[in-house]
Amino acid sequence: MGDYVPQNDVKMNLWQKNLIEIVESKVTEWGILANDFSLVKTKQLVWEAAFDKASNKQNRTAADVLAKDEAYDDYVSVLRPFVAQWLANNSKVTDSDRARMGLTVKTGTRTPTPVPATSPIGTVDFSVRLQHSIQFYDETSAHSNAKPAGVHGCEVYMKVDGDAPQDASELTYVGTCTASPYQVKFDGSKVGKHVYYWLRWVNTRGETGPWSITLSAMVVG
Repeated sequence: MGDYVPQNDVKMNLWQKNLIEIVESKVTEWGILANDFSLVKTKQLVWEAAFDKASNKQNRTAADVLAKDEAYDDYVSVLRPFVAQWLANNSKVTDSDRARMGLTVKTGTRTPTPVPATSPIGTVDFSVRLQHSIQFYDETSAHSNAKPAGVHGCEVYMKVDGDAPQDASELTYVGTCTASPYQVKFDGSKVGKHVYYWLRWVNTRGETGPWSITLSAMVVG
């Protein structure tokens, strides 16, 4: 489930009151173990006492605020697994019940992986003999190594020697790299030749995006 616990203390306090009131009336109906609910109830009482004391801005101390924060962490650390076991994945609890308790309601559908809409931008480092190191990043990411959403990796294609390629049919697939940089190694017969590269993103479903601009570098011996 998502992060259903409100971050604001006041909102969290109202949310948990509502949740516990509903659960308390349904413990038997939903088959919740009494000891499990009793532990949550105990943590709730500690939290509410600490929250009430820390909410008095005229008389509270730094120690009161710290106690409230510690009570919050302690309460939530027990509440989350309780929700996961007895509320989120309990077939006796309906989605309507979850909505009333302010919990995430699962839709049962997954967001489809998008087809890549951007292309990689790259540079070729040829400072190492018989090797090209291709550094790539997304055209929208300002040199960040983060890949676009849903992207599995960067497909690398190349053409060795001759004129720069005008069509993908002139290219040979080299590999798919999931993290920059990607290294291509050559034998001595390629020394002095220019190598041209085209790059494109591929998502987790094998769908590809637009080609990059042509990159090129000489093989140094």
